Amino acid sequence: MDTCTYIRVKRLSNPPRRLEGGGFEIRDIMSGVSNQDLDPFLMWHELPRKYSRPGEFPGAPMHPHRGFCELPYAKEISGGNSDQYGSMIGKDHKGNTVYMGSGAFEFGTVAGGIEHEALSNPRWEGYMHFFQLWINLPAAHKFGQPSFQNAEAGALPIVTISQSPKVTAKLLVGSLDGKTSPCVSAHVPMQYLDFEAGPGASFSHQPPQEMARKLAFVYRGSCTVAGEECREGQFVQFTEGDRLSVTSGGEGVGVLFIAGRPIGEPVVQYGPFVMNSQEQIKQCFSDYQRGELCKGPCTRVKYEA
Repeated sequence: MDTCTYIRVKRLSNPPRRLEGGGFEIRDIMSGVSNQDLDPFLMWHELPRKYSRPGEFPGAPMHPHRGFCELPYAKEISGGNSDQYGSMIGKDHKGNTVYMGSGAFEFGTVAGGIEHEALSNPRWEGYMHFFQLWINLPAAHKFGQPSFQNAEAGALPIVTISQSPKVTAKLLVGSLDGKTSPCVSAHVPMQYLDFEAGPGASFSHQPPQEMARKLAFVYRGSCTVAGEECREGQFVQFTEGDRLSVTSGGEGVGVLFIAGRPIGEPVVQYGPFVMNSQEQIKQCFSDYQRGELCKGPCTRVKYEA
């Protein structure tokens, strides 16, 4: 007998757009939602799919961070004739350079402090569709050593849920049907999946039980999620439950799904710093001004196809 309960929709919203970084447009997916209703997640931005000519994409110039994890996902970067040319180029305060090509993913634990930038080659021309997710760190790990995991598109497992109509799940973080992403969330149990389904497909997903916070964003097409009609550009918050049901619309659908175990600690954020108190925020600014924010080592691991 199936005793699982189905996840329902708690809130459906239409996130606003605004400028970010060096002046590029983003959709602020979690805008207007309290930290309590997002815990352990903090921020989720979409750079909507857009064509840029050479030199048009401004990127995000060098800036600091402390106290959380940042998870950029290059859903699509088209154009160029090499990894370096058709990529998002990331550089940190230690001189490390990372090229994120189409489909690549990064799990960056900024922890005690980093300074980095994300730019494109000024000669690059093409389409870009990009996401940035922030997840909080428990107090015990906010001052830890920064570490980064970079996975090329081919290193990220794809699970085929159905052949006809086609339904797949790309594993950015977590496990599904015996496959596991190489990128690991060491301090907060979480799952980050990219579902794509053909027209009229129906499928269900049962995230790990400990991951009580469940959220989704429809980035392409339309679908019925947990009995509610959703379209491109909408953000979905879910109730507690065991299983999520999805049926795609006539043009198919692309849905990003995240789930995580809430941390249950105070959240105080000011710009690029996410801590537990105002005193810690003041310490971040003091450390940065004195050149003490990013003095420790920063490790990087790369997973290739």
